[in-house]
This record gives sequence, structure tokens and C-alpha cells, in this order.
Amino acid sequence: MTDFPPPTERSDQLAPIGRRALAQVVDGLVVGIPLFVLTLAWGGDITDANNDNLVVLTALWLGVNLFYNTAMIATRGATIGKRLVRIKVVNRTDGSAVSWSYAAVRALIPAVAGLIPVIGFALNIAVYVRAFFHPYRQGLHDAAAGTVVVRV
Repeated sequence: MTDFPPPTERSDQLAPIGRRALAQVVDGLVVGIPLFVLTLAWGGDITDANNDNLVVLTALWLGVNLFYNTAMIATRGATIGKRLVRIKVVNRTDGSAVSWSYAAVRALIPAVAGLIPVIGFALNIAVYVRAFFHPYRQGLHDAAAGTVVVRV
């Protein structure tokens, strides 16, 4: 097993999984409700798999989610959901702010996993489940970006 250098924050300051999950739900609502309203206003039928607009709508939802997560983590260290539950994302090695490029990697991993047909939902869950078993509660997206989530 690989030894991981300890994060600058003490391990008792790592964000609990429950807070992280609640932040995800809040962020899903923050992004999802306006996009859902926009989708309905645009006349997009998300229940029709043969709809020509489905690709455009999927790209819209993916793009907005990627921008929201990347921009919020890179500029504030936390999304709206994370701020509400008092957690933030930091660099694992020194506790510093996360750069734009690493924030983008962190956002891209679950997004790409979720796009894979048939098994995307399961892969997306697997990205996050790793945090249950990792000593620093890192999901695959955190490991790829070199980040940890800590209490504020």
C-alpha cells in the first residue's frame, strides 16, 4: 500500500462523508432547478431518448455543472452546498487553494464517469464511494486532483 503524505489539516478536520453528500444534494438543486426550468422553457423533452435536443440538453447540463464546480472550487474553495455545510476543498499536500486546472480535473472525473452509457450511474457512484475507504476520505476525483475536503 502506498504511503500518503498527511494533509496539512489534521485528519480529525477532514469533512465527514455525510456533510459531503448533503453538499452534493444542495449543489444538485442549485444547478438542477434553474436548468430544469430552462429545459422546460426551451421545450426540451428529457423523457424522449430519440429527441434531437437530448444531446444539446446533455451538453448544456454537463457544461453548466463543470463550470459551476470548477469555478466555485478554484475561486472560493467551496460550492454553495459546501459553504452551507461548512466544508471546503484544499490541496492535499499543503492545504492551499486549488488551482483552476486541478479544480477542472476534480469536476471532470465524475462528469465523464456519469456519461458512459448503461454503467455511467454506477461509475459515478464508484467515484465517490472510494472516500468511504480512503484514509483521507478522497474520492477518485480528489485523488486525481490532489485534494482533500476539510471542515471550515
